[in-house]
Amino acid sequence: MNTEEIGYISKTHGLKGHVILRLNELVQIDEEIKSVFLDINGSQVPYFIEECRPNNNGYIVKLETIDSVDTSKKLIGKKAFALPDFILEDEESLNEFIGYAIIDSRLGNIGNISEVDEKTDNVIIKVIHPSGVEIILPFNDDFIIEIDDDLKTIEFNAPEGLVEMYLES
Repeated sequence: MNTEEIGYISKTHGLKGHVILRLNELVQIDEEIKSVFLDINGSQVPYFIEECRPNNNGYIVKLETIDSVDTSKKLIGKKAFALPDFILEDEESLNEFIGYAIIDSRLGNIGNISEVDEKTDNVIIKVIHPSGVEIILPFNDDFIIEIDDDLKTIEFNAPEGLVEMYLES
């Protein structure tokens, strides 16, 4: 059976055995998920899910056979795994652009994307210049001219002086 780690049980919720399932970064699960596997003493033990609903810290989950806060406390910190069928691919993730070359309209090839940071509303990319210098750029439609998935290039119009600022230091 092939499972993937999705997160961990972070705390209890209420008095009837509910727990908070906190997901790893960039993981999303289908709310129709039927079971999770918890790492208990090195083995993945299956738990059927009676209820699963999102909250601000992850998901509030009611596991079958876990009926009290005392029983659910024993699950805190346990890693959670799921079958791949219930793990949603994040279509919105921009990590697919890692490795793409950034071709600036004025400066030409300024390097390849090494990281995409989507933690804030203003997405930024880290580009490694051929000289080894890391350049941080805003990654939004205002600066992207064209993306070529075949050539793995992004034509880019960086704000004037931004790239040069990194290269002068």
